[in-house]
Amino acid sequence: MEKDELLKEKTINSEVIYKGKIIDVYKDTVICPNGHTSTRELIRHCKASCVLAFTNEGKVIIERQFRYPYNEVIYEFPAGKCDKDEDPKITALRELEEETGYKANTIKFLGVMYPSCAYTDEIIYLYEARDLVKTHQHLDDNEALNIFEITIEELNNLIKKGDLKDAKSLCAIAYISGLKK
Repeated sequence: MEKDELLKEKTINSEVIYKGKIIDVYKDTVICPNGHTSTRELIRHCKASCVLAFTNEGKVIIERQFRYPYNEVIYEFPAGKCDKDEDPKITALRELEEETGYKANTIKFLGVMYPSCAYTDEIIYLYEARDLVKTHQHLDDNEALNIFEITIEELNNLIKKGDLKDAKSLCAIAYISGLKK
């Protein structure tokens, strides 16, 4: 859309505030569409993948994992960050097996989601996995989670009760539900 060009900001300076293992933090100076300058603080994050996996019995694989920023154990679908130059589909297959002990013979791309477009460039690629074969779980060092197989009805109840709060998992469900086609 040609009018969208009028909304773009132009970066005139970018300063690295912090370089980390998973994120880098920047403070940028931009020229806004009205010609004024402003500051943007942003987090650069590697891409990641999330998998909505269905067992051969039609159950959904979900995990419970402690998330430090919220100081809470939450429900979410298997997910993880992409290794450098790794195809997000490969990440999805790898993370599914590492975290759950299931290998997917069929994987389908659903779409992408921006977890928080106001201050990070993180992109999460969403996949649906089926035709699962049980292998073995092999978690990363310092990774702890519980895996469950739940029915669609149980999943819907988690959503209705507000117990499933994870954005990437909710977006994957939206794609599967046909809300985004």
